[in-house]
Amino acid sequence: MKRALKIVLFSVAAILLFALPPLIYEFLSYYHALENEVVTRFSGKRWNIPSRIYSDSCFVYPGQSLDDLGFFQRLARLNYHRVAPGQIASRGEYSLDEHKHRLTVFLHSFAYPYSDFAGEAVEMTLGPRDTVLAMRDPLDRKALFSAELEPELISGIFQGSWQQRRLVPLAQIPPALIDAILAAEDHRFYEHHGIDLVRIVKAAWVDFSAHRVRQGGSTLTQQLMKNFFLTSKRDWRRKVKEILMAYIAERQYSKDQILENYINDIYLGQRGQEGIYGVWEASEFYFSKEPRNLTIGEMATIAGMISSPNRLNPLHHPQLAQRRRDEVLRLMLADGYISKAAYDSAATEPLHPREVFVENNDAPYFVDYVKRELAERYPPDVLTGEGLRIFTSLDVHAQKLAEKAVRDNLDYLERRYPSLRRKEKKDQLEEALIAVEPQSGKIRVMVGGRDYRESQFDRITQAKRQPGSAFKPITYLAALQETLDGGPARFLPTTYIDDTPFTWSYGDMSWSPKNYKDRYFGRVTLEFALEESLNSATSRLANQIGLDRVRAMAEKMGFGNLPAYPSIVLGGIEVTPMQIAQAYSIMADYGLEVQSYAVTAVVNQSGKVIEGHELQARQVLSPQLAYMIDFMLEQVINHGTGEGARKRGFIRPAAGKTGTTNDSKDAWFTGFTPNLLAVVWTGFDQREELGLTGAEASLPAWTDFMKAATASRPPLDFAPPPGIVVEKVDPLTGYLAGPNCPVVLEGAFPADLAPTQVCPFHGRGGTTPAAVNTATPGAPPAPGAPAPVEGNWERVPSNTSDIND
Repeated sequence: MKRALKIVLFSVAAILLFALPPLIYEFLSYYHALENEVVTRFSGKRWNIPSRIYSDSCFVYPGQSLDDLGFFQRLARLNYHRVAPGQIASRGEYSLDEHKHRLTVFLHSFAYPYSDFAGEAVEMTLGPRDTVLAMRDPLDRKALFSAELEPELISGIFQGSWQQRRLVPLAQIPPALIDAILAAEDHRFYEHHGIDLVRIVKAAWVDFSAHRVRQGGSTLTQQLMKNFFLTSKRDWRRKVKEILMAYIAERQYSKDQILENYINDIYLGQRGQEGIYGVWEASEFYFSKEPRNLTIGEMATIAGMISSPNRLNPLHHPQLAQRRRDEVLRLMLADGYISKAAYDSAATEPLHPREVFVENNDAPYFVDYVKRELAERYPPDVLTGEGLRIFTSLDVHAQKLAEKAVRDNLDYLERRYPSLRRKEKKDQLEEALIAVEPQSGKIRVMVGGRDYRESQFDRITQAKRQPGSAFKPITYLAALQETLDGGPARFLPTTYIDDTPFTWSYGDMSWSPKNYKDRYFGRVTLEFALEESLNSATSRLANQIGLDRVRAMAEKMGFGNLPAYPSIVLGGIEVTPMQIAQAYSIMADYGLEVQSYAVTAVVNQSGKVIEGHELQARQVLSPQLAYMIDFMLEQVINHGTGEGARKRGFIRPAAGKTGTTNDSKDAWFTGFTPNLLAVVWTGFDQREELGLTGAEASLPAWTDFMKAATASRPPLDFAPPPGIVVEKVDPLTGYLAGPNCPVVLEGAFPADLAPTQVCPFHGRGGTTPAAVNTATPGAPPAPGAPAPVEGNWERVPSNTSDIND
């Protein structure tokens, strides 16, 4: 028996002697591998920080209507919190008195590309329609002349899930917030070495008693290791690895280093597709404050969320969040982090997270455009992982106005014209709208289609369609340019041209343009031909000045080297709405070409501007030529094919042009005020016949958008440049109009070609001498009368009401 026992013991010892060293070696190898993994993560790049894309900021001036500016909607999207008058205590709060006469806003601090703004309080006196009557600093009572509302976050550039965090050193986090986190998650953090055996035993007993997992035993260090390296799967293998990694981290790094990583890493909820990570992001999102401005109760709320961020979200589950907050406060009191007085105050503090605002800031087509632009200059890993802040030209409020205008117009068109409806969403009628500021080149709005979820194809920059009559101003520019250059032929807005059937022969071919509904008007002025979009008259004009002149002007305006086909003068080419916007911006800005752009600045994590935008302008047209075409295009809106804008209530000075292709597959309207330009295109992606003119299909959306978008802008008129005069003339005689002239026009003339004498023919009764032909406005004068001077006359009754383009 003894001998058998000895054999057994000897065998066990032999097995241990030979088996144990390999096991020890394997364990040590595994341990060193884990150690390398932990050290590499801690010493290298710990997080990929997505790039953030911001809108433009918003300036407020006395005289503006906050209603037109969408000011209170902007405040809501920017996480401002309304409090009672006199109760503003921190940035991100505002108050409005009961009579809505006095608004006070404590603006957020914000790191702008070239300066840091510490935040300031602004007091506004309001009048009817929330019009700002005066602004001042509420502390020193000094008058203010503007206030800048910070940019809005519109999107991010990330790989995988959007994990948004702002990295902050531990020293910038208030000690009370750290105390709340330790009380809630690991109150023995500074006592253990990564694993808290006491807590593990306690958690095991709670789970055993409840017959389910109710309480975790992980330390703060273990949680960090799980977030850094492991999945949320619960099994003993993952737990062993987590414990070893926690032990390694505690040996390699200080408690403060571990804690700093933890406060920047923890997941604390969701904002749409954007994950909220770290206490700084949570503080700003839930309470519109920096961590240093949080109350004890708010700190306890954030700390309490760590265990279950979505279930304990104070925005969606305030009662659960408040119960958890009170629990954390009791733990803080028990651990000696706060006094009884501080506990009583915090426990009775109402839970006031920011208002829930479900509307998002997405401008998906614009964001895609920005991403494509940046991808040409930055590697993907930089855009998705270096935490760049990208500032853009987008006006979020105007974007929403544009989206509504497009949505409402498409709904109306499909109700009004049932033939436009399609069963398949991919085949539905589409519309696109872009708005830019001609003087700055800023792209303020971009709606690339009906529904981004259904189609990501951007019709503003990627769809090439025929512009139709929207291209006609190029021909008129070429004609007016010849006059200003002192050419042999003189073309001015009221030069006469025939609007009759016409065949253009070129080479061994011919081309016969036709007017809309085959209606012709005989002898008309250039201005009348443009405002009523007459194909025949426009083609005759191009034929007279020469196709090469039209092509040269088109190239100057950004359309490239066009083929030498007569049909180009009526828009027989393919362009994008972006190209149309760029060309019309030159006309709107006195002939200056300022390239449209979306990205204003790119800032790295350290606050250095690594890319800015330098405004560059090139004089493409003379200011005189640009103003003359603008004046003609004003008449299109005042009483031409674009007069629908006036009928729909748009009263500001504006110029524009309809556009319809001969095959009725594309409908356009492009128009501008002195400080905002918009282009609308309507059609089917599959190029089906639309059967509507630009005035019918696109002008309504343009009008609705421009009425709303320009309401907050100062009203401006088109001012004639030096060398151009605007005179009232009698088109029947060519003289300056006298008080008794029966027909009066107001025309824009080069100063050296303007009339100087008052009409001598019309007496007190307004009768016209027999020598003067009065049959048709725009007809040549009778023999012996002075040649009519080019200009724009007041409309007289005519049968042109059915002309639409």
